[in-house]
Amino acid sequence: MKTIFKKSAFVLFLILIVSFSVVASSAASEYKLNISSRSMNVGLRQYTQVKAEVEGLELQPEIIWSTSDESIATVNADGKVKGLALGNFDVIATAVVNGQTITAKFPMKVVKNENQLNSYLEFNHLLSFQYCYDDCGYYYANDKKSWQKSFGFARIYDYMAPYIGFEYDYERVFFTYDDQDFMVQFWKGQYLIGYGGEIGIYHRDADGLKRDENVLYNAADEKYWPIMDMSVYHQKNEGDAPEDYEFMFRRPVDKYWWCTGFVPGMVRDNDPADELRIEAVITFRDSEMASAFAAELSNLGFKKAESGDTVEVDGYYIEGAAVTVSWQNLIEPDVEKNWANIGLFLIGMIFSVLAKYGFNGFIDLFLQ
Repeated sequence: MKTIFKKSAFVLFLILIVSFSVVASSAASEYKLNISSRSMNVGLRQYTQVKAEVEGLELQPEIIWSTSDESIATVNADGKVKGLALGNFDVIATAVVNGQTITAKFPMKVVKNENQLNSYLEFNHLLSFQYCYDDCGYYYANDKKSWQKSFGFARIYDYMAPYIGFEYDYERVFFTYDDQDFMVQFWKGQYLIGYGGEIGIYHRDADGLKRDENVLYNAADEKYWPIMDMSVYHQKNEGDAPEDYEFMFRRPVDKYWWCTGFVPGMVRDNDPADELRIEAVITFRDSEMASAFAAELSNLGFKKAESGDTVEVDGYYIEGAAVTVSWQNLIEPDVEKNWANIGLFLIGMIFSVLAKYGFNGFIDLFLQ
């Protein structure tokens, strides 16, 4: 069982001092009405404050507040929202400017007990967390524009996990394509206040140093982003039969450099990742790229199936540019860590990012 974390404690410290409001905007018009709140959650029989203003106006108009479902939540004339019943709803703000009526909606949820840490992370965008409100029930990172994209990935990030409390397994798949060394990495396990899984794709100029702990991979250029269809399952009982696994979520089929999903809660065991399974179909740029990836899967111990419908746990099937993968038990073995090298690498990485973006740009990365 591995314990890993994907960003250094130093970076986490920096981002924890940055905070700003989440904003929901009105539809395109001459005037733009924004709603802001410290959180998109409100506790049952509790209150939270929302605000609204029209961009660019010194004298603000009167705001008329309402909610999409008053059986779930109400809002008074001052923008104070009260949770009445568990569920999702929209806070709606309406204003009239120079005879034009403008409206904005802000999605919210009434929860039994608001988790302040969840709210802080998601709604201040400190870890790029967002919540899927379309009956999905899971959190995900802002996969395509998150600040993590600027830092790429190195195995050293994995070593930081024990100091943050992240516990999950991972498997790295290295292959060469188009004169680039690629790494596709799978993760699954406990992420502090939730559990789930991830798939990421990274690359660097081919130089034969694929597995070196000090090698930094960049998030893949958009032209290499595969189409990912990722689902995560949780073993709710001790058996290995299909009925012993509970479907958690499925991410929308789309092009990703980093596909993620997490649900609130804790898994049962001390080795949490053992209970989780990722099933995915990854469609690469072409069949050559898919074949290079599949060949390395085989080298890692994944068993090739006869068809996409017969893929077993820790197995795969390739058809054209699409590779179907099921991953649960195969994990990368631990290695002895050189902490001096790790420290030097992290310091160098941070200074290189500061040199590229400047301090203000460095901070702005986390506010995307």
